[in-house]
Amino acid sequence: MNVEQVQQMTEPELRGLVKQVYDRIDAAFEDVDPDVAEVEVSLGSLTIQLADGAKWVISVQPPVRQLWLAVASIGRAFHFNYDPAAGAWNDDRGEGIELMAHLQGLLKEHAGVEVRF
Repeated sequence: MNVEQVQQMTEPELRGLVKQVYDRIDAAFEDVDPDVAEVEVSLGSLTIQLADGAKWVISVQPPVRQLWLAVASIGRAFHFNYDPAAGAWNDDRGEGIELMAHLQGLLKEHAGVEVRF
């Protein structure tokens, strides 16, 4: 799949890629104490609820074929495009931010939660 094909991918193809991401994140939290952090998938979004009450949300944006990560507790939102060559979701600003690695780093830095995806 090239960039043009990503933009033309069907919604079921997009949902399949998103499900893979959500499943990886959910599995990484299996060994995390739910009093520290908990994951919930609902209505097309994945929410990470942290012990301090913060909620981090990853949501699919079908019209633009992106995943968005909203981290209100640090006042940031990140948008990711799927890169079929790398098999990864990379930021749309070209800053070299990959979704899973970035999420892992944010969780450790801002919540003290260590997970591996």
